[in-house]
Amino acid sequence: MTKEEAILEMRFSNVEEEDIEAIIAKCKHKNILPQFLDDELEKLGYERFFHFEYDEELGEESFLSPSSYNRKRNLE
Repeated sequence: MTKEEAILEMRFSNVEEEDIEAIIAKCKHKNILPQFLDDELEKLGYERFFHFEYDEELGEESFLSPSSYNRKRNLE
């Protein structure tokens, strides 16, 4: 996945811009592994939503619904 694709996917999934910037700043390669994105999102309190991409690479199916894109942490 390219950085541009990752940014679009995170924006679509309502990840805050400052969190997107922090995650992308950690990316040193042109292509980004979905597992890396999920790990970083989870550290910031988001649900893992890229996992369906690496589940498919392993031949497993995942039925991820858009409702699972919600943030875990409570915003006050």
